Amino acid sequence: MEIEIERLVHRGLGLARAEGKTIFVPAVIPGETVLCTIEREKKSFAFGRVKKILKPSPHRVIPECAYFQECGGCQLAHIDYQHQLQIKSEVLAETLRRGAGFDPATVLEPIVPSPAPLQYRTRLRLHVLSGETGFKAFQTDKFVKVADCLLACKELRQAIPALKGLLRELRAEKNFEIELDFDPASAKVFALVSARKRSAWLLERGRFIKAGPDEKGLDRLLSFVQVNPEQNQKLVELVAGLAGSARAKTCLELFAGAGNLSFELAGKVDKLVSVEINRSAVRLANQLKMERKVGNVEFVAQASENYLDYALRAGLRFDLVVLDPPRTGAKKEAVKIAGLNPRAIIYVSCEPSTLARDLKTMLGAGYRAEKIIPIDMFPQTFHIETITLLTRGVKP
Repeated sequence: MEIEIERLVHRGLGLARAEGKTIFVPAVIPGETVLCTIEREKKSFAFGRVKKILKPSPHRVIPECAYFQECGGCQLAHIDYQHQLQIKSEVLAETLRRGAGFDPATVLEPIVPSPAPLQYRTRLRLHVLSGETGFKAFQTDKFVKVADCLLACKELRQAIPALKGLLRELRAEKNFEIELDFDPASAKVFALVSARKRSAWLLERGRFIKAGPDEKGLDRLLSFVQVNPEQNQKLVELVAGLAGSARAKTCLELFAGAGNLSFELAGKVDKLVSVEINRSAVRLANQLKMERKVGNVEFVAQASENYLDYALRAGLRFDLVVLDPPRTGAKKEAVKIAGLNPRAIIYVSCEPSTLARDLKTMLGAGYRAEKIIPIDMFPQTFHIETITLLTRGVKP
């Protein structure tokens, strides 16, 4: 059928309407007219695939990646980068309007672009099937064999051919995952192999050798780290700047990881309590604390929800709460954070839909959104990173 694309929605899908149904189509741009075939159909919506672009957008470009639309890693590589940024801002605003119940237009800042739209990732998770490496196709489990990835930093791209030798050494034919990591601090490339109880291998002179447990740089990679270091530094600086403007003396940080935000936050407050459930990450954070001689931060190895229960029972007070949860958000924590009654909340999110859900809870508890800063942490993909500052306001 012939359809006109109205807008892009979450996950980078184009939305059109035809024959009384909403049609979702990948690899399109708002304003385009396309000929598509229906691949999956439900009562009120369907998923299609483009057969021909009848009226292309002026923002359409030829994707540099040969695997685009086969591999599921990129969804926006057919759109010029500046227009990608505009679309992401629009998707974020619409998600917040629908999910959080407020119009963010007056508080939504311009999106922070990535200095490198390609070759920015320092971590790749590759699937291995029958001795070949690849990715899964978009929204399916279909295996797509790949020999390169343009999102990966040059160090990882150069390391991909060496995986052939590693797979021969592992004598592994079954389906499992290999994670390739580049540690900028030590300039080392590691391969973490899930099939061998997460064994670690180090790239040396074009081949992978078994890494010792004390190999410098490996400890950082066993905890969560952002895959775009340059954008992550901007994120840290922005969060620290907002924390400074809040003029808080005491701060509670939830989902702290290995201290990605913690040490910059510590410079803005008198006392910081950083909570993280992953004990390995807490050990690394305490090691960094000693190395950097930071005395006003306490790392607590506990689930954020459990620590909030304790804090509420004990009557602890914090001027500021900072949280950086996973994609699932902070549904259970949001109510309890509001119960602590901090003057300000800084919410770092990587998933607009769960951010909207949690903001609705916080707005309902009497907070107001002062500033929302989107950051393009993952160019060429639908993912959107966001920093939201909330302060105590009048309950709507």
